[in-house]
Amino acid sequence: MRLASVFLLLSAMTASAQQTESITVNANALVGVWKITSPAYLAKRGIFGGIEFGPLYPRFCRIEQVKNELMAHCLNGGSNTVTLDGRTIHFARGIAIARVVLEGALDSSNSFTGHMAMKLAGITTEDANLSSGGKLDLSEPQVGPADPLMRALVANGLAQVPHDARVQASPALTPDLGGIQAVVWLGHQDKGGRPEQQALKDYFSVYVVEFDHGERICGLHQRSDGVLDAFNCA
Repeated sequence: MRLASVFLLLSAMTASAQQTESITVNANALVGVWKITSPAYLAKRGIFGGIEFGPLYPRFCRIEQVKNELMAHCLNGGSNTVTLDGRTIHFARGIAIARVVLEGALDSSNSFTGHMAMKLAGITTEDANLSSGGKLDLSEPQVGPADPLMRALVANGLAQVPHDARVQASPALTPDLGGIQAVVWLGHQDKGGRPEQQALKDYFSVYVVEFDHGERICGLHQRSDGVLDAFNCA
């Protein structure tokens, strides 16, 4: 997460008592933790069916620099490449003939609005609903409802925590991340999913975990008896 900073270039030109303001955004400033609201799912019902966009659903995501490109990793939302052209931010995943994109205009250095679309065999279908996103300010960390449990999970793994047998260790937690520097509460995230799947409100307690060599966004859920029944990191 080292991409330098956002340059806000404000140029004031005085002509007939009028002022023109221009904003140039450096892609490096996109690195950090975001909350992005976009369709909960995309589906195509049958060979001749149209593209179906699910209801808007907020997810916590992190944008990081991977070699010479930006990547966005969202909790229960997959990974996307991220590019910036002027003030147009572009998220994309998939292959050339089947690609999901989210494109929007940056309203400031840290927020955007736009639309998600499916590009399938040269045909683009755009969601009518307006997606949005904003970079989070984590300068004033808040205490969350499961701070000790999240720290124990990340530091020691599942073995030390009562958990459902179906819960697996997250592959995103790799040894090269190093030691834990901070565990910061972000908020709750719905379980999401398609209509035929269970979608629970405020299901995940979500944190960003800062390591010596990177960060991860992790979410957990406990049953009423305190047993961990969901854990995932991105």
